[in-house]
Amino acid sequence: MTQAETPTSSRWTSRLILLNVCIGQAIVGIDQRALLVALPTLTESFHTRLTTIQWTILIYDLVLIGLVITVGRLGDLFGRRRFYSLGLLVFVIGSALCGVAQSPAQLIFFRALQAIGGSMISANGRAIASESVPREERGKALGLTSVAFHVGFITGPSLGGFLVDTLGWRWIFYINVPIGLWGAYLAWKIMAETRKEEGKVSVDFLGALLLLVTNSLFIYAIDQLPRLGWHHPTFLLTISFSGLALVLLIVTELRSATPILLLNLFRNRLFSASILSLFFVALSQSAINFLIPFYLQNIMGYSPAQVGWLIIADSVIIMITAPIAGSLSDRVGSRLLCTVGCSVIVAGQFLVASLGLHSSVMSIIFPLALWGLGWGLFNTPNQSAILGSVSMDKIGAASGTTATTARTGGALGVAFASTLFTYMLNSAGLSQTQIESPESWSTTPEPFVTSFSHTIHIINFFTLLAVFCAAVKGSREYIHEPKH
Repeated sequence: MTQAETPTSSRWTSRLILLNVCIGQAIVGIDQRALLVALPTLTESFHTRLTTIQWTILIYDLVLIGLVITVGRLGDLFGRRRFYSLGLLVFVIGSALCGVAQSPAQLIFFRALQAIGGSMISANGRAIASESVPREERGKALGLTSVAFHVGFITGPSLGGFLVDTLGWRWIFYINVPIGLWGAYLAWKIMAETRKEEGKVSVDFLGALLLLVTNSLFIYAIDQLPRLGWHHPTFLLTISFSGLALVLLIVTELRSATPILLLNLFRNRLFSASILSLFFVALSQSAINFLIPFYLQNIMGYSPAQVGWLIIADSVIIMITAPIAGSLSDRVGSRLLCTVGCSVIVAGQFLVASLGLHSSVMSIIFPLALWGLGWGLFNTPNQSAILGSVSMDKIGAASGTTATTARTGGALGVAFASTLFTYMLNSAGLSQTQIESPESWSTTPEPFVTSFSHTIHIINFFTLLAVFCAAVKGSREYIHEPKH
């Protein structure tokens, strides 16, 4: 029985629940982007290096990827309202502690605590939104949560810059406190608990630990790959230990009565094909998001502020199309929309790869907008398919798997783009000094533009794989409700 179907639920309550989830998505999006603009200020404030401060970003991703499936599964077992509300509180506490941090080590540690709360919000928020509305409105609800995240994603840099310039960098974290507290209170008051009373439930702590170790080591290795190279002992040891932990994880989960990682979900073609297409799209998009600012700023000569305005074109289009695509998926299913969306992304990325030294502003904005249109058509229907393809007691685990897939694909995309782009430049005869000095690229831009173009064409191949996965994912089938 969904929350929308309980006697005490009403359409107004469902809307409040959806609003609450959107608030959670928005503050996570704002925090994720606002901190980026504060990194130079943080290096000055703490008199440290950027390589140290970057761990405030990396530690958040490591913890989130390592925990999001686990806390999603725990939400399935012990109640999503409990874990979502607790996640908001932990996020608030972590934010407040980040605001009073007196050293880089403290800030990094408190960011890890904040990420624990963020993982609870990410894993359980969209699961709650999915089940708080009738099935025929699920896509529309997930579209609105996507809009909320992108509102935060767009406003994060400008809000963060304003706070840094006026009140100071600590207010990037303080601003989360009142919003998070209100969200936690509202969630606890209006959400119905989802746990079924079935006696004592055991928790697979070993599986949770192995999942955290596997993902953390893997993402750390991928993050270090562009700097260390494929043959560096640190990379090889880290990736090997990650592989060993993965083998132990699979053995443990196959033997567990209540596994954290539900491997049987991947027997469902709709679920597995949707997850794979998300992985390939996230990989290609993060790779190009990593390269685009270098092209715009270091080759084309745009200022950081101008680059910021140019690259939000895709997010603006996503905000418009995501709820529309969600509503359409409620009527026509996910396969057609996801296939068309991935195909549009391929076209947009092809046009990005065709950009040159004399491309106009409109010729830059158009492929980014096309890219956003494709993502808007793909993402919400794909999420709806993933969450709709599993039973209600596994929806938190499915939501966590979605977040982990997107983050892991994103990390791989950045590492792959950096490695491939560097290899192309080396092949063009450029020295390591030239490659590592982006400010000098404009003096001899031709090899950089050529390498940029070839790299994106290769990356676009992964999006073609996403088109294939979306096309073969199967017909619209949901197992939340019994078939009549």
